Amino acid sequence: MDALSNLKRGLSADKLQASSDAQPTVQDLNRLLLLQRNLLEKITLNLPLKELLDSLCLEIEGIVGECCASIMLLDKKNGDLNLLSAPSIPKKNFLLLNHLTPGPKARSCGTAVYSDQPVFVINTHTDSRWENAQHIHELMETGACWSYPLHDAANNAMGSIAITSALPRNPSTFHARILESAAYMAGIAITRHFSRVALKDSEQRFAHIVSSIPGVVLQTEFDAMNKPYFSYVSDSVQSLCGVTSVEALTSFKRVWERLHPDDRDMVNGFLSRKPEYGSLWTTECRFFDAQGHIKWIHLASTPEWDKHNKLKRINSIMLDISSEKAAYAQLELAGIAFASTNEGIMVADANNHIVDVNRAYCEMTGYTRDELIGQSPSLFNSGRHELKFIKNIYAIILEQGFWQGELWNRRNDGAIYPQWLNISAVYNTQGNLTHYVNVAADVSNIKESEAKLRHMSQHDALTDLPNRQLFKILLDHVIEHKQNDQRPAVLMIDLDRFKHVNETMGHQAGDKLLIQVAKRLRNVIPDNNLLARVGGDEFAIMIKDCQNQGEAERIAMRLVNALEAAVDLDGHDFFTTASIGITLYPENGFDSETLIKNADTAVHQAKDDGRNNYAFYQPEQTQIIEQWVRLEPELRRALALDQFRVFYQPQIDAMTGQISGVEALVRWEHPENGLMSPGLFLPIIEEIGLMTQVGNWVLEQACAQASQWKDAGYPPFRIAVNLAGQQILSHGFVSVVKELLEKYEIEPDQLELEILENIVMKHADAAKPVLNELRTLGVRLALDDFGTGYSSLCYLKMLPVQKVKIDQSLVRDIPNDPDDEAIARAIIALSHSLNLSVCAEGVETEEQKAFLRGENCDQLQGYLISRPIPAAALSQWLDEHYDLIGKH
Repeated sequence: MDALSNLKRGLSADKLQASSDAQPTVQDLNRLLLLQRNLLEKITLNLPLKELLDSLCLEIEGIVGECCASIMLLDKKNGDLNLLSAPSIPKKNFLLLNHLTPGPKARSCGTAVYSDQPVFVINTHTDSRWENAQHIHELMETGACWSYPLHDAANNAMGSIAITSALPRNPSTFHARILESAAYMAGIAITRHFSRVALKDSEQRFAHIVSSIPGVVLQTEFDAMNKPYFSYVSDSVQSLCGVTSVEALTSFKRVWERLHPDDRDMVNGFLSRKPEYGSLWTTECRFFDAQGHIKWIHLASTPEWDKHNKLKRINSIMLDISSEKAAYAQLELAGIAFASTNEGIMVADANNHIVDVNRAYCEMTGYTRDELIGQSPSLFNSGRHELKFIKNIYAIILEQGFWQGELWNRRNDGAIYPQWLNISAVYNTQGNLTHYVNVAADVSNIKESEAKLRHMSQHDALTDLPNRQLFKILLDHVIEHKQNDQRPAVLMIDLDRFKHVNETMGHQAGDKLLIQVAKRLRNVIPDNNLLARVGGDEFAIMIKDCQNQGEAERIAMRLVNALEAAVDLDGHDFFTTASIGITLYPENGFDSETLIKNADTAVHQAKDDGRNNYAFYQPEQTQIIEQWVRLEPELRRALALDQFRVFYQPQIDAMTGQISGVEALVRWEHPENGLMSPGLFLPIIEEIGLMTQVGNWVLEQACAQASQWKDAGYPPFRIAVNLAGQQILSHGFVSVVKELLEKYEIEPDQLELEILENIVMKHADAAKPVLNELRTLGVRLALDDFGTGYSSLCYLKMLPVQKVKIDQSLVRDIPNDPDDEAIARAIIALSHSLNLSVCAEGVETEEQKAFLRGENCDQLQGYLISRPIPAAALSQWLDEHYDLIGKH
């Protein structure tokens, strides 16, 4: 045992007792009072608890001398004591002293808390309460430990304060008083701290509760002059009437002035009410917000009266019901529209039983409202549609939420009529189907008028033959639907010296001549071919299948012979002949426009050869064959030699100017001729069967580039890729798209595939399932070159597309061509009515842009925005147009 331990054990009990009998001096008492005053002052200053207690411990140590003061707090959850303050004890020793469980032999502090009595251990080495503290003795010099319990507001022991000395030591009366006083003040400080924490938590909970209330919480009280003032206002008052809660608490008038003048008397009336009016006041009133807009408010107030029935306080909640008011007004308007609209409206429940119809629907069907309520819409079945067709309609409604199209229905009198029908499914907030809403229009007169107008617009008024427009459309139709071995031919016929008849005999005679010529031509050509009048004295014939040049030559010869005979015009014989130009598909052209143009050229050759004969189109044939022969083998190697390039042309939002997408366009970088236009090589690629490979390569390049732009930090925009028929019909195309989306981590909605309607028209049964799968996958579909096809309107409502693109041929002459303006305007309106977005191609002038924006066209694409450029150049374009894409 060391010398210090011998000294501790050598102290006699008499000496220890003598030290305890010493009475406190005046100086001691003053120091105690100063300690109390300093601590109370720090408590009132709301200093942090640990700073306050550390200060207390240090002052105790300064007064008592040669000791360490510490404070331990009882953990009510675990039931053990842990150091809260011990500024003079090394941090490394805290673990020795922590986790002390109160008990009769739990050292000085644990025994004091357990017994709720002061404990003065004079010698820790001999006291039984310290017999299990050998580990403390080994690391710390502990000879004496005096402990006093701390009490909370309910006078329950919540911890202890202790004075520890290195040598055995007996406390004096003054030391005991210091410990008692310090315990009292420490208890006050700790209790006050936890009360403040609890109060703060309570205030936060109250604030959270108030903030979660969908409205403004107010508490109004009255001063000695019975004038109202706010004692509480939640922060949401600012969004309601533009006054902050601080301003409202400062001035009741600031809020009162926001109340509509016409509603102030009503609110004032509440202030004069007596208890018999009830404990809840509710009303609706109007407030002005910060912008001066009126908001409708539901005011609910709970008044409080004193014992003299004098109003002393009002607790209120103000709820903004402006949207509900607007919704109610819309319902009223909807009811008016339902009753007065000229379109028939029928509402059916989820079981498809009619629950209501409007007046127009009754007039259209011939039934009364009472006759229809509770009936099924099958009551109107005309018998023209198979059950499968009707079931498919409702399958589409359940899948997409709506269906629109044309149906034949039956009236009450049995008459069958065409009806344009829009059916929408209505779901409640839980997502359950509740109703079907049918909006129907009788289109009998419209269809009759459309048929007449269509016939008039597509036929010659004099001969009733198809005109040039219809001839071109039907020729395109034959080309697009031809069989593999089918070869259409075009014969353009120009009457020789026809103007002589008009000049000598008048236009009436000329008209008669044209009628006679039309009859003769019809008698010559086979019935399954097409005869049209395409100009003043010009006719056109389409031979649907002309297997060789000799067959076309024989028909042309019969036509020439038929027109050589005299024509009787009012008793006078008149002779006219014809010059005929002939083109064959595909040698003289791949489309109607080329075939007709080249046939017209051949007519001039026939006239140059002396008229009254025919001529085949020749000059272009050699050039086309040579070009085909030269380019085909090079194209077959182009993909393997990495000669294809993908250029990108931006598409911008017409209204905001922000970029909304880019279209990927393939280019061929010929080793000798440089970049070649797609029109020169794409038809060849498609004809030799390489379109699927090239198209899929373009698709992957576009996806990879989209991923790079995303990684570079550019905001998301769609990337559009054109699809060829061979791609859509190729096996596993949907899987190819899905794999590319996954490989390059692209959202399906970011990819937009553009299709031509003639692809679907040619292969409807095979193409539509693929398009539906792509749409289910989430990929967007766009209808390209809209407005140039024959069946655009028909296929627009059948295809699962989300966007149409106006062909640049309809944009090019805007604003100079009123017809093109009218067509573009109609396409935009029709597309929007079908919930489709519209992108205009070929925008090159500010005038075109202004017109399209004025018609609410959604997107613009063309040279005015940017030419098709490589990916690197487009990245630079994006960087230069940060204000367009919002990258900053």
